[in-house]
Amino acid sequence: MLDFHSPTLEDQRWAAPILQKAGYLGADGAFGTMFVWRKAYQTEICQYGQFVMRRYGDRYGVPLGEGDFAQAMGELRKDATERGIPFVLTGVTQDAKGQLESLFPEYFVFHEDRDSADYLYRSEDLIQLAGKKYHGKRNHISKFQRQYSWSYEDLTDANMEACKILAKEWCIQNGCSEENGLEKEACALRESFVHFQELGFTGGLIRVEEKPVAFTIGEAIDGQTYVVHFEKALSSYAGSYTMINREFAAHRLSGYRYINREEDMGLEGLRKAKLSYYPALLLERFTARWGE
Repeated sequence: MLDFHSPTLEDQRWAAPILQKAGYLGADGAFGTMFVWRKAYQTEICQYGQFVMRRYGDRYGVPLGEGDFAQAMGELRKDATERGIPFVLTGVTQDAKGQLESLFPEYFVFHEDRDSADYLYRSEDLIQLAGKKYHGKRNHISKFQRQYSWSYEDLTDANMEACKILAKEWCIQNGCSEENGLEKEACALRESFVHFQELGFTGGLIRVEEKPVAFTIGEAIDGQTYVVHFEKALSSYAGSYTMINREFAAHRLSGYRYINREEDMGLEGLRKAKLSYYPALLLERFTARWGE
């Protein structure tokens, strides 16, 4: 069997360089994603040549990296056989689906998972909010700027405590629990606070008269794509989500081509919000089952 184990900070030394060269656009291709969500998704990883291999409980991720993809897939299938579990791949992108169909014709059955599709935006779109389609967003920003005495700052160790206070307040207002999945997110966010520097995360914070009202945290997938992991704002400050989105992108993300803002999890309100920013790409996802 492959040497799967829960990701540690030490794994970042070998895994991050492989992932950064993989040319993968998905949020699950960032090491920080694997690390901070490892408990929630039972994430395990191992190295196989120049591939990062992934397991999520009894399911596998497509190998990420460079080399003989067919051979790496064979090792995953062998691992599933030795563990006595069905060979199922999760989070399969359209590109990976094409590879699998070419290498293993008629062996996989694919099922679309729309709720897990990643939303990718051009950084210039989120920064400039130009054109008629972003008229409403510009209005929200203008209203926020008129109504509040506000400031933006990059996230550092010096202001991390302000984000922790805001995160707790947000959780109280939104009823974080195991049932709605928000407690798992809160756990991943706490991991991000603790290991912010070690994971190479960056973020931004907005205050209104010194009170923290919005923050965001994310990391680079590679030199072209940045993924936003967390974005929290107090809804009582109208326009705070729009502001932190625009300000962080403007201050830190102009050098990236794409900003990945992750999936909507099938939540109607979240889907509507993500679509309102007009994604440049919707990274489709599929589950692939062997031998059905």
